[in-house]
Amino acid sequence: MSDIADFLRARYAEQRALALAASPGPWQANGEHDEVTAVDGITVAEGFALSGRQLRATVDHIAAHNPAAVLADLDAKRFLIEGCEHALAAAEADPTAEAAKNSTEVVDRLLRYFAAPFAGHPDHKGEEWAP
Repeated sequence: MSDIADFLRARYAEQRALALAASPGPWQANGEHDEVTAVDGITVAEGFALSGRQLRATVDHIAAHNPAAVLADLDAKRFLIEGCEHALAAAEADPTAEAAKNSTEVVDRLLRYFAAPFAGHPDHKGEEWAP
């Protein structure tokens, strides 16, 4: 499964670079919820949608996925990937243990779920990595 872990680390590094290059976070919706502003008050996105409610929800969604939140999420995911690799290494050290079999299955499935959002990436192995 280290190929999935390596794939995920590469995707997370790409996302980290994008977040670091973006306007500084945290971002927030303005009072009308039709624009997203950065911490310095600069507009980073204007919302467009079919209805006022959808517009506000879109702007709130963009604001919630500001660079600071993305970086925190990526740190958590990288930590989980490291934990998965440690679990796989422990299972390889004692493959006869029932816990090893269970943890290998859980880790395999977890990594596949983490890879699912990147299914369209050219390095993703499609059905081979499907959850």
